[in-house]
Amino acid sequence: MEWLIRSLVNPIMNRKFFTKIFVSISIVSFVGVFSLVYIYQHNFEKILTENEMERVQRSINQAGLNLDNQLNRVVQNVYYFFYYSDNGSELIEATDRSRIEKALEAYRTQYSSELESVFFMIKESNEGGAETLIYDQNLDRVPDIDYRSQAWYRYFLNKETDLWSKPTKEHLFYQDRSYSTIYLTLGKYDVEGRDGILVVRLNGKLFSDAFRLLAASDLLIELKDAGGHIVYSSFPTDISANRSVYLKMDSKLSYSGFEVQAYINQQAISDKVRKIQNVQPLVIALILLFTLLISFVLSLTLVQPIKKLLQLMKKVEIGDLDVRFTSKYTDEIGLLGRNFNKMLANLSGMIDKVYVVEMEKIHAEMKQKDATLLAMQNQINPHFLYNTLEVINCQAILNDVPAISRMSKAMADFFRYTIDNPKAEVELRVEIDHVRTYLEIQQERYPDIEIDLDELEPYNSYPIIKLTLQPIVENAFHYAFIGERDYYLKIYAGDIGEEAYALYIEDNGQGMDELAMAAMNELFALEFSDLPENDDTRKRGIGLLNVHHRIRLRYGAPFGLSLEESMTGGVTVRVWLPKEGKDSEDSSR
Repeated sequence: MEWLIRSLVNPIMNRKFFTKIFVSISIVSFVGVFSLVYIYQHNFEKILTENEMERVQRSINQAGLNLDNQLNRVVQNVYYFFYYSDNGSELIEATDRSRIEKALEAYRTQYSSELESVFFMIKESNEGGAETLIYDQNLDRVPDIDYRSQAWYRYFLNKETDLWSKPTKEHLFYQDRSYSTIYLTLGKYDVEGRDGILVVRLNGKLFSDAFRLLAASDLLIELKDAGGHIVYSSFPTDISANRSVYLKMDSKLSYSGFEVQAYINQQAISDKVRKIQNVQPLVIALILLFTLLISFVLSLTLVQPIKKLLQLMKKVEIGDLDVRFTSKYTDEIGLLGRNFNKMLANLSGMIDKVYVVEMEKIHAEMKQKDATLLAMQNQINPHFLYNTLEVINCQAILNDVPAISRMSKAMADFFRYTIDNPKAEVELRVEIDHVRTYLEIQQERYPDIEIDLDELEPYNSYPIIKLTLQPIVENAFHYAFIGERDYYLKIYAGDIGEEAYALYIEDNGQGMDELAMAAMNELFALEFSDLPENDDTRKRGIGLLNVHHRIRLRYGAPFGLSLEESMTGGVTVRVWLPKEGKDSEDSSR
């Protein structure tokens, strides 16, 4: 074994450095590629089958849930019509037949997409009592069909009425379009000496439409009632008996008790595997070519720094001390290059001195700019601003201009909160008061916008970073409330576990494109230094990004902002905060 290794390694070691690296990387890459191909070849069909079954299971569960909800709604409507309104008593008493017919017609037409016919049978309780079949005038009886031969009538006579009938082809009217369906029956007995039964024939499309988009030649579906009788089936008659080639999945409907059975054709999955296997040689060839290309580029990348270092050494030999070796890697070659640079640095001290002088000059210029900016900021006297607003307020009161008085007072409160309050963290009630002040100013311009801040009292004592909510509200006024229609802005809160809570700022404005909202949420996940400079989404959400990163800087992940679409089509901003804040500190730090 040692001899074999030596016989393979020695010819390679006698080659150039580039050849050694290229051959080594190529061998390792080829071994990895062929290993992956081998594993893929033996497990692909199993993985594909499991994925397909999982996908189909999710689809039939969702379709079954939709059907179950629809059946639940139909049954509740039937119960309400018969038991919980006056219709049931009026049907039994049958004092005004035309009124009963109109009630049946109104009910049938209201749910015409789900019901085909609705009729009512009355029978005197005594033996041999008279029978009356009542239905609306827009239903046409099939003359050759006797209702006494049908199953619902026999159960009615025996007082064994069940809500769900078995799947049946029985019908009474030309309007009964379904070839096979289910009846819903509700009965009342011994009421004023009479028995009555309400019969509702469901539209068979109710069951077929529920699975119309799923059923295909490779995916067959059967729907069975609680008794195991087939209500709907997409099986062709020629393959109904041969089900061994199909993979079966079940889904139980909780309300109706129906069961959905889905059958996936194994042959279809095998055909997909064969189609993919046919292109595998081409894929493998492309992967190998790509591997060779990567191996060549990687080998060249490793060899190039060494060649560069050799060239620099030749320049040093002829007296050029200004050369430097640059490398962004910290491997052995990078270490060798840095030691080479240190050796040259001892011989070029003058260059270092010039560099230090230039850096001191740049630093002095930056200090001068900072001093100029600070001087400009100090010219803004907050007390002068407050006094001016107070004068405007007094003049407005003297001249009976309450709108200007309110706005000037709100502006004074607004800036006083921003400048005079030194705390970085305040209680939620304080921040909400600041938002109310801002909204008072905005409502002078937008008087018709509905504001709701009434559900926050239980959370008033929780901490929040100062100036968190106002930029978010301002963002809504800037981007959401565009056009002439009714708008609202609502701020509410909710608990997130025992240690955190969330504030929700919801509007019904213009909303955001799904891609823009996803891009904004991706920006929230980045560090502030990693944000792109020239990004339209970033420019629009600069205020939100500022708020988000101030929260992250103080509390860390996962606290911060996220966006989602509101129920009314606008935007909901969620602010996730801890219930326990940090020690108070000056926000001007």
